[in-house]
Amino acid sequence: MARYRSKPVIVEAVKISRTISIDTSEGTVKGYPGDYLITDANGDQYPCKANTFDKTYERIRDGRDVKSFILRSLRKMKRKSKEVFLKN
Repeated sequence: MARYRSKPVIVEAVKISRTISIDTSEGTVKGYPGDYLITDANGDQYPCKANTFDKTYERIRDGRDVKSFILRSLRKMKRKSKEVFLKN
C-alpha cells in the first residue's frame, strides 16, 4: 500500500475501485470509485474525495510500497541464485 504525507501527519491510503461503506466514529460514510480510503496512525479508516486528497497529501517515496518491495526482493533472489550457481 502506498504511503502519503499531509504535513505533519503520515497516513496510508489506497484508491477505491468500487462503492464502499465505512463505519466511523461519526457514523457510516460512503466512498465512491476514484476516492481514497485513508488509514490514519490510530488505525481509523475513512474515505476522502480524490480532489481533496490530491490537494492535501503528497506521496512518500520511501520504498515501503508493495510493488517496489516485491521487485527489490525478486532482484535480491536473482542475485543470490546467481552467486550460488557460480560457486558450484
